[in-house]
Amino acid sequence: MRNTDERVAAIKERARELECHKRIRRDYYMVALYFAVGLLLIVGLSFIIPFITLECPEREYAYVGTEASIIHLKGGLGYVFVGLLAFVLGVSITILSHRIYLKNQKERENKS
Repeated sequence: MRNTDERVAAIKERARELECHKRIRRDYYMVALYFAVGLLLIVGLSFIIPFITLECPEREYAYVGTEASIIHLKGGLGYVFVGLLAFVLGVSITILSHRIYLKNQKERENKS
């Protein structure tokens, strides 16, 4: 039969295991969410871009070197859109990197 200290240690170990499973499940959900958002963004843009190119006059879009003229059509709106996407990508990568850093730090603390 176990004494009180052994029971407390077993309970703490089980709590750590449950927390680890919960964190893994949450990480799977986050990956699935990021994948779904990225897929929706790609599909949404693939439906929007043909309408944007229809508005573009052929004489402006047909020249070599004017591949970015789709962005330039609406004045500064296209550049704002690209800047916003770049900002969101930067924030996402920063958050992901910080989460990975905290996860690695927590694993190092648990090992020692």
